[in-house]
Amino acid sequence: MKSFFILLLLLAPNLFSQSLDNNSSIDQNLTNKIDTLEASLNKEPSIYEKLLSLDYIHSNISHKILVFSSNLDHTVKGWVEDDTNTTSKEVIKSIKEEKDAYQLYSIVNLYDDFFKDETYLSTSNNSYIRLRWGIEQNQEEGFSFLNNIRVNLRLPQTEDALYLFIGDDEDEQTKTINKDTQDKPTSIGVKYVLSNLDILNASIFGGFRGITNPFIKLRVQYPIAFRYLLFRPVQYVEYALEDEFKEETQFYFDHLLASKKDLVRLALSRYTQTSLEGMNYSAQLSYLSTIKHGVGIQVYTGFQGRTGLNTTEPANTKYNITPKVGIYNYSSGIIWKEQFFKKYLFYELQPLVEFAQQYDYNANYIFRAHIELYFGDI
Repeated sequence: MKSFFILLLLLAPNLFSQSLDNNSSIDQNLTNKIDTLEASLNKEPSIYEKLLSLDYIHSNISHKILVFSSNLDHTVKGWVEDDTNTTSKEVIKSIKEEKDAYQLYSIVNLYDDFFKDETYLSTSNNSYIRLRWGIEQNQEEGFSFLNNIRVNLRLPQTEDALYLFIGDDEDEQTKTINKDTQDKPTSIGVKYVLSNLDILNASIFGGFRGITNPFIKLRVQYPIAFRYLLFRPVQYVEYALEDEFKEETQFYFDHLLASKKDLVRLALSRYTQTSLEGMNYSAQLSYLSTIKHGVGIQVYTGFQGRTGLNTTEPANTKYNITPKVGIYNYSSGIIWKEQFFKKYLFYELQPLVEFAQQYDYNANYIFRAHIELYFGDI
């Protein structure tokens, strides 16, 4: 018996030492995993992760939950291992999705930049001057000129926050939807860019549309990129002394086709205004492509509608059609734009056909031609 106690005393330190070493090793491994998670959490996300904002927010919150749980209970060890042991297939899939989303975003920006439509002109922080001289031959309304100027100049010593602008979205007379034939004074004023909102694109415009009509306007755009779809909601809120309150919502859905260079775009819009009854709305489906460098083509079809009427008087005495709520205009056309002579000089041809309620939905054939001179980054 005495020999048994002596043997137990000799082995006890080794047993306790081994147990302590094992516990110490487990704690050390867990500490290393927690440190790895915290380092991953503190890593600054790339612009592509921010662009894929839904995935970024989900990943960020998930990591915080894992770190918090690890500090509360050592049983999270299994969860941490599952989270950190990402398979090579999952890594490759994540990289491919990020690459596809970035490619889509880049292609959309290239088309917006080339066609210089409202999605580019209102969001660009580059200084530019764009002059357009145009003509329109309208079967029902005859011949007219379509001249337009847009200016966006960065003011010095303002940290890229203040810009002088001439012309805005209300002055665009060559839009394929929501064309307004009413003559309006060209807008002029100052734009303030809210640059501290990450990928949220927001600007405040303040200026005049004529001497007696000051206005202030907020424009907000938030791009959300998925692997094959770029979704861009846009919101305008405006108050002008003469026109009073106006708000407009636009949705752009851009899908990259299998060719990796052609786009399909769905544009939806609706707006309300103090001087208008009800709501006006529109939709346009477009196909955008390029044949070679410096040449772009856009094929589109769309419609416009309204939910209220300001008057029941016929807009055209020839047809004497009483205005009605609902869709009042259908249109389809092609835009061909090409650089020529110099890289800053463009010509644009646009044949289209409209079926308007005021003309009893008879086909109205229209042809537009423009010369565009663009000073700025091309």
